[in-house]
Amino acid sequence: MGAAGVHYDPTMTTPPSDHDWLAHPRAMKSEIYDHLGFDITDGGEGWVEVTLQITPVVMNADGVVHGGIWLVVADSAMGGAVRSMIERNQRAVTSQSDFRWLRPLQGDSLRAVGRVLRRGRQVWHTTVECFDDGGGRVGTGGGTFVVIDRE
Repeated sequence: MGAAGVHYDPTMTTPPSDHDWLAHPRAMKSEIYDHLGFDITDGGEGWVEVTLQITPVVMNADGVVHGGIWLVVADSAMGGAVRSMIERNQRAVTSQSDFRWLRPLQGDSLRAVGRVLRRGRQVWHTTVECFDDGGGRVGTGGGTFVVIDRE
């Protein structure tokens, strides 16, 4: 189960019980996760949920979550979805992303669910949906990632 009791896996297969789809995405966390207050909270093959706890650190001068923070969380969810399916000797690099804010955020957290839409040899397409505490969709977007070998 994900945050707010929602399990988001409408199109992906159930992983074998001995496979941890989130091991690689969680291993790739950087310090920005802790600094901004977000974490990987759920996921599976080809999808990852990232949840941001709203604190003063992420607010803009008008007292709402800064738009750039939304993008960091959305990009992390989409990139995590890709990382759940690539090899450890590979990395996912964002090459394009777009985002649409649908309505104001209500509550104390922002939940982003990234999902792989199409897996290519090198170019992968993803989508992201963002939800507030009540489960209302507050944003949506998409991204393209290039998967390359680590140097």
